[in-house]
Amino acid sequence: MSSVLKLEQHSVDTPRATIYKEAVSLLETTKQWPSGKTYYKSSSHPVLTKSGPINGDFWALRESHLDNIAVARLHQAIIGTTQIGTSTHTDYEPRYVHEISKVEISQLHTYDDGWSYAIHVEYTFPFPLAKRTFNEVVHVFTDAGKSSGLVVSLPIEGALYDHSVLGAYVAVEELIWSEEHASADWYVATTSSAGGFVPIWVTNMSLAGALVKDVPNILKLIGDSKHFEDVE
Repeated sequence: MSSVLKLEQHSVDTPRATIYKEAVSLLETTKQWPSGKTYYKSSSHPVLTKSGPINGDFWALRESHLDNIAVARLHQAIIGTTQIGTSTHTDYEPRYVHEISKVEISQLHTYDDGWSYAIHVEYTFPFPLAKRTFNEVVHVFTDAGKSSGLVVSLPIEGALYDHSVLGAYVAVEELIWSEEHASADWYVATTSSAGGFVPIWVTNMSLAGALVKDVPNILKLIGDSKHFEDVE
């Protein structure tokens, strides 16, 4: 099916309409996969995982339904704004993805249906893993008046940080929210390569487990008003 959402370097000029169409199609495909492991079963916010191959890449999907939450804060953290350095999707990520140790954002472009920008990000992992650098273009799709948004990240060419290894990932993130019911459905599908000497099968085995950690981490984040002083 998808040809744009491959785990390979992409042009920053990849047509935005094509990215959106294929991201929506990919999400529909992954949601139809058989259910895999469910994490945090005893909690009020269990997380379902699924996995499977698409065009030769191994993908993992995380599904979570979140009730009784601060929807406006979650929306800001996931969809973000165009304010580089304070409140883009990527500015919020280090606040709940704790392996991210450095973020640089540039080349912001706005469109009728959202915006895009380039990122240069460093992840720091426990010994013996080396730091990983990821160069990506992030496309945010959001329409005024709608209660859903989409964030798509694709690998692009870029430099390395010192003493780091080049990694890559493709991610499709969908948020569907209801202010009235204080709830949201959050889906994340991703495929990635850690690069270096880490075999791809090791990355694939750990992919779903790495994804699910973001759910309790972001719930903790949106429970702290200091990160959302301008959000009601």
